[in-house]
Amino acid sequence: MTTEALIRAISRGERSSFEQLYKNMQRPMLAYASGLLAGDRAAAEDAVDDAFLDIWKGAAGYTGSGSAEGWIRRIVRNKAIDWVRRQKHNRYGEWSDACEELADNAPNPETIAMGADAAAWLRRSLANLSVEQREALILCYFEDRSLAEIADIMECPENTVKTRLFHARAKLRGLSFEATPTVASFNASA
Repeated sequence: MTTEALIRAISRGERSSFEQLYKNMQRPMLAYASGLLAGDRAAAEDAVDDAFLDIWKGAAGYTGSGSAEGWIRRIVRNKAIDWVRRQKHNRYGEWSDACEELADNAPNPETIAMGADAAAWLRRSLANLSVEQREALILCYFEDRSLAEIADIMECPENTVKTRLFHARAKLRGLSFEATPTVASFNASA
């Protein structure tokens, strides 16, 4: 069943359709929200759960204009933005680890430390971007979406998407990678 058909069935109160939609969309929406929230997985989980509650309650509000996935993404995005607004007093908030654990077959501890440094730098750097810039970057580089798709999801013109990507990349280029000591630097000093 398509996402649109599931939403229409949910609007008629079909719980099994809601369960199927949640099963299909929860994981990608969690990744999306986590990116919007600069890696705060707990906040992303809350935003996605709140969004799906709104979908259950308001499925009849889906008019069929635009993509069904875009409609769901807008709800998730709005919930993430609500969270950011609530946390505005604390610019960085409490960031949880956004990266999955490294594979057991990681080559060596130095590589693990370098990866952790890069992931931490990326989380800190994303936190310096606006929600709109983070969203554009995530959709473009992590989800490999076209400018037209991003514009549809973000409900803005393609030129606005280009501008957000330009400013986000410029801001990221201006941030220095402040690596913490790695195994190699400890070995060199020994």
